[in-house]
Amino acid sequence: MTTRLNTTVSLTEPADVLAAVPHMLGFHPTDSLVVLTLHDLAFTPRFGVTLRTDLPCSMQICGFGEHLLSGPLGSQRAEAVMLVVVGAEPNVAACDDNCAGACRRPLLNGPDVDENDTGPPHADLIDMLRDSFNRAGIVTAHAMWAPEIQAGARWRCYADPKCSGEIPDPKSSPVAAAMAAAGAVTFGSRDELRALVEPESPQAVARWSAKLDVLAEERIEDDAQNRVARDVQLVLAAVQRAASGSALTEDDRLRVLLAVSDTRVRDIALGTALGETARAAEELWLALVRNAPAPELPEVAALLAFSAYLRGEGALAGAALERIERTRPDHQLGILLRQAMESGLPPAELAIIARDAAEDARIVLEEEGTW
Repeated sequence: MTTRLNTTVSLTEPADVLAAVPHMLGFHPTDSLVVLTLHDLAFTPRFGVTLRTDLPCSMQICGFGEHLLSGPLGSQRAEAVMLVVVGAEPNVAACDDNCAGACRRPLLNGPDVDENDTGPPHADLIDMLRDSFNRAGIVTAHAMWAPEIQAGARWRCYADPKCSGEIPDPKSSPVAAAMAAAGAVTFGSRDELRALVEPESPQAVARWSAKLDVLAEERIEDDAQNRVARDVQLVLAAVQRAASGSALTEDDRLRVLLAVSDTRVRDIALGTALGETARAAEELWLALVRNAPAPELPEVAALLAFSAYLRGEGALAGAALERIERTRPDHQLGILLRQAMESGLPPAELAIIARDAAEDARIVLEEEGTW
């Protein structure tokens, strides 16, 4: 889910909406169902959140709408939705033997409709979703299909065989221009986005691991009094330096990584996502995630996920959480952030939680005499 764009951009044609979908998500979806919520229909309709999910098998569509409504969509108070199906292949990993063969329907790439045309793929899914959303008081304003979101790809409506056209170049869309102006990046695929948070190289991670061992040994010999307060100051100073354009050395980054591995320091560092240095802090967390060894990874990845989610970059936040879940599935902050995403918790509410967590951490440190 994402609320990446805070600038007003007018979209009046279905093709323009389709071209905007990758920028709303942060990446070009494939074999996906995309749900866009609509609000304020009586005044100037506006988009709310954008949700992407893998296409379900035909055997699994019953109750799929209720499943979506019980998760992120249920808390959005949407008046209407637009449904976009991209591609046709379901999530094969979720298909059982009986379902896999029934899931596949032929792609229809041409604009012409003949008497044998069965319509766009997954029409049964769209019908089921319409019914589910209608029972929940949510209107399905439009439902469209395209084989891919690329320039020149043919799109079709589910309700009207004559409703079709070509997708304009997503790179030239008004939303793309607004995203570029805001410094947001749209990736070519979800895998490309995931690669952003993957380890730079096994060699780099091993080198950082060895250096962290040395720094950890030095800390044992160091005076532990007020260490947490010093670590907090070290982290905040590093973020400020990064925001001012000063380069951090590898040793600087290693010391920050070691510092935020303490959950008390991490909780206070969550506050960096709320100020003017938020983007600099997020870039620092991303750089650390790419080289962090397994023991130190979860806390800095949680900082990255939190920062990205607050900015509306739900896809990036999800990629960071996936790394936590592979490394430490029981990580408490990672679990909480995942629950927040899946329940559709607005970023503004998550910001309040972060402020409270930072304040609680400071109070605990003061009571312990380490602040």
